[in-house]
Amino acid sequence: MAIGERFPLVLTAAAEGADWAWAELYRDLAPSLLRFLTSQGAADPEDCLGESFIQVVRHMSTFEGGETEFRTWVFRIARNRLIDTWRRDKRRPERSDEEVEIAADRVQQHSDPEPHSFQRAAVEEILAVLTPDQRAVLLLRYLHNFSIEETAAIVDKTEGAVRVLQHRAVKTLRRNLPTPSAEVWLATSNVTV
Repeated sequence: MAIGERFPLVLTAAAEGADWAWAELYRDLAPSLLRFLTSQGAADPEDCLGESFIQVVRHMSTFEGGETEFRTWVFRIARNRLIDTWRRDKRRPERSDEEVEIAADRVQQHSDPEPHSFQRAAVEEILAVLTPDQRAVLLLRYLHNFSIEETAAIVDKTEGAVRVLQHRAVKTLRRNLPTPSAEVWLATSNVTV
């Protein structure tokens, strides 16, 4: 969801402390940020979301740009908060149930009827072989529809590195796809190697 033409007004009002503007920014961004944090294996995605918005409020005066840049900036803050929690907890992110369900549903939409539990198990197995950066790039590109440039800004990598991560992730997925229906999903999801 996007705020659109009203974004400059909302951003200015938020920078001046208007509660209605912050509420609108939160309503716009929170659902997709929460999905992203959950899919990245955040131990407490709601807490990470809250910490991310606290950082946004604290650093709002440093932001310059339009709505697309703002969304990219906020996702970058959320990813950095998530990385901080991983470092603090010294743990590797786990696959989330929501992430597996989304992928399994997409596989099922483009396949012959197969038992859902089989597809879920296949998706879990596939996701386990991706690195956290590969998973983040694929989710940002194909679930949240960020461009290569925006994804690079969020994950703090060059555009070339994002392309390489995406290429390697897709290659890994293709190599590990256990079912023809998963191949169909990859082909229909605009995921290219």
